[in-house]
Amino acid sequence: VMGRHAGYIAIETSIALGAVGVALIEMPFDKEALFARMNALRAQGQQSFIVIVAEGMGSEFGEALTKEIEERTGIESRFARPAHIVRGGTPTLRDRSLASVMGDKAVDLLLAGKSDLVICSRNNEVIATDIKWALIVDRMFKDKLKDGDLDSFTQEQIDDMKALCAERRAYFENMYDIML
Repeated sequence: VMGRHAGYIAIETSIALGAVGVALIEMPFDKEALFARMNALRAQGQQSFIVIVAEGMGSEFGEALTKEIEERTGIESRFARPAHIVRGGTPTLRDRSLASVMGDKAVDLLLAGKSDLVICSRNNEVIATDIKWALIVDRMFKDKLKDGDLDSFTQEQIDDMKALCAERRAYFENMYDIML
């Protein structure tokens, strides 16, 4: 599924579909555990399985995993890449509402002469964040910081970035535990 460098869509899709496994860049992926889980469920009578792979795992990962599932478990397997087809789905009520609130916030900030901000939803609150700060937090979360990236930030800002990264990691760990 879509998500290139972020597994949010993959993990939430996995939970919504009742997938037996998910591979995303934010969490270690244990193929052996997946094969064991699938074999155990098949022994209990389950006949169909869904495994979700985030786009960020690489373009060949999903197809290779499909072949390996069939080879290692004997379960007939098919690969599908819904990717951008899924993006064309109908927005939910929450999607529409959040987009409206974010748009309203963006217009208010522009009218107040503020720019270089990104509108985010954090802890169920719509907030504006400095775009440079947001981009650096994203790099920090993905362990892709470059020399000098943090030089223009205070220690308090860096601590806030680290705290947000810890929240994101906890989110993925919690969602992953729910999925399994």
